[in-house]
Amino acid sequence: MNCVSSKRLMRVAAVLPLVCGFVTSFHASPVHPSHHRSTITACRSATAPTESISKASDGNDPWWKTTVLPHADVATQCRKDFAILDSTVADGKPLVYLDSAATSQKPTFVLDVLDNYYETKNSNVHRGAHTLSREATAAYEEARDLVADFINANSRNEIVFTKGATESINLVANSYGRANLMPGDEIVITEMEHHSNLVPWQILAESTGAKLKYVHINKETGTIDLDEMYSLLTPKTKMVSFQHVSNVMACVNPVADMAKVIRERSPKSVILVDACQSVPHMNVNVQELGVDFIAASGHKMCAPTGIGFLWGKEDLLNSMPPFL
Repeated sequence: MNCVSSKRLMRVAAVLPLVCGFVTSFHASPVHPSHHRSTITACRSATAPTESISKASDGNDPWWKTTVLPHADVATQCRKDFAILDSTVADGKPLVYLDSAATSQKPTFVLDVLDNYYETKNSNVHRGAHTLSREATAAYEEARDLVADFINANSRNEIVFTKGATESINLVANSYGRANLMPGDEIVITEMEHHSNLVPWQILAESTGAKLKYVHINKETGTIDLDEMYSLLTPKTKMVSFQHVSNVMACVNPVADMAKVIRERSPKSVILVDACQSVPHMNVNVQELGVDFIAASGHKMCAPTGIGFLWGKEDLLNSMPPFL
């Protein structure tokens, strides 16, 4: 299933081997962010409420200047990989970028690989027998292999390159959804979803006559109300879609446990997980999740804008009619 132009796909092939290796190096870090929060909380608790923000009560630097977080040196070391972090902002202060959940900055080596591809390897994929085309095709398929290995997919045939998670979700909704959902069928999503995992299902429900059900967020915990979700599942439920990690609430949903209950109560349902926030920061193993599709974007994990992938079980992908 070729959903986007070959040139954009080749950008994927050019940088994903490096990007996945770069992100994997951070997956290997033994320190969970909660440990950092605990360290900071302990330091705050030990500080007098009246202590100056610039000086401690004894005249020394305050705790926030002297506290050393485990593996914080990783951030210092990796700054050199991002040319944009050499920039300054107001008053000449160095740029500090804390919006990677929206989109990450791009390492210099990713930009270099893109330049090198267009300067030395640019050619259509699966469209020619000449040397450049063969090399481009080989690099493209190698990238699919690497992404498959990155999430422990069975093979490259389960990886579809897209513009990003939004296109991945729309691909499933418009191809699988329109072909398989009928009036009276049910779609279950949550109030936690990004618009890219909301609007496609609204449109699908309207066009097919399916019923769209929403799971509320627990106001006290900021997590999905799982009891409510499970109560909404019926034999008529044909599609369930939700985030792995919320970009707003920061909660990590127990995908594997949720999938087991969904299978029991709605055995004919297909499960799609928006993994945009989890793939860059966690080890995501599709064999352990027990779902049918996951969608992810490269631009949140140091890859260029306009790159993403859809993982799907091969039999489901093969059953889907062309969409784009």
